[in-house]
Amino acid sequence: MSRSSASTSDGWRLLLDKPASGAWNMAVDEVLLDGVAAGTAPPTLRFYAWTPPCLSLGYFQPFDVVDIDGCRALGVEVVRRPTGGRAILHDRELTYSIALPASVLGQDGGVLPSYYRLSLALQDGLRRLGVPATLAPESPGSSAAHGPVCFDRPSAHEILLHGRKLVGSAQTRRGGGLLQHGSILIEPRIDKLLACLHRTDGSGSRGLEEGVAGLAELGVTDPGPISSAIGAAFAAGFGVGLAQVPLQPEEEEAARVLARAKYQSARWTERLVSAFA
Repeated sequence: MSRSSASTSDGWRLLLDKPASGAWNMAVDEVLLDGVAAGTAPPTLRFYAWTPPCLSLGYFQPFDVVDIDGCRALGVEVVRRPTGGRAILHDRELTYSIALPASVLGQDGGVLPSYYRLSLALQDGLRRLGVPATLAPESPGSSAAHGPVCFDRPSAHEILLHGRKLVGSAQTRRGGGLLQHGSILIEPRIDKLLACLHRTDGSGSRGLEEGVAGLAELGVTDPGPISSAIGAAFAAGFGVGLAQVPLQPEEEEAARVLARAKYQSARWTERLVSAFA
C-alpha cells in the first residue's frame, strides 16, 4: 500500500505547505477531496498560506463583486473556491483544510453537525494557544441576506473571539468525500479587502472591523504554533495519529493539471455574474 493510499497506519496525514498561489492551493484541496472520495488517500489535515495575497470567491458568488482595478493595484490575485460562502482576502492569515470520508463523522455526517464537529477541534486547538475561542450559535436569522464579505457576520458554529468572527469556513462534498477549509485570521486587512470589492450595501470598513477579530491582538502571530495546536486537537478529538507525509508525485501532477486547466482559467473564475449586472 503506497504512502498516498487510504491509510497511513490507520492515522491521518498532515500537510504543512509552503505559501503558494491561489490556483495551486485550491487545486491541491480538490485533489485531496478526490483522493479521500476514491479511497486512494488518507484523511488529510492541511495548513497553508498564499503568495501573492489572494481574494477567494465562493463557488456560487458572482464575479462582478470583484474590483479588478483595486485587486491589481494591491497585487492581489483572484481565485474561485470549490466550496461555497463569500469573499475572503487571504493575507496575514493561516488557512486550514480537512479532507476526509464523510463516514468518518458517523452520525455527525450532516452539514451542520459536521461543521459543529470540525469546529470543536478548531476551538480546542485555539484554546491550547490560550485563545478563548467560542462557537457561533445556530440563529433563526442565519438565512438573512449577507453582503459579499465572508467575515461580515458569523454562520452557525463558526469560531468567534470575544463575539467577533475569527475563522471563516466553507465546505463541499463529492462521492462520499468531504472538504472543509477556512481562513484563520491573524491580522485582518479590512481596508485592503474592501478595496478589492464592489459593495452595494452602503457599509464601510468600520462595521466590518467591529465584527472581525485576529489572533495578533492576543500576541499569536506565528503560523507554526497555530498549526501544531490545531493538529494536536484534531488528533485528540478524532482519536487518531497524525503523520506528516508530503503530497505524492501523482497528487502533485494532478494538482498541476487542475490548477492550469481550472483554477487559472477565467472561464472558471469569472463564470458567474449577478442577475442585476
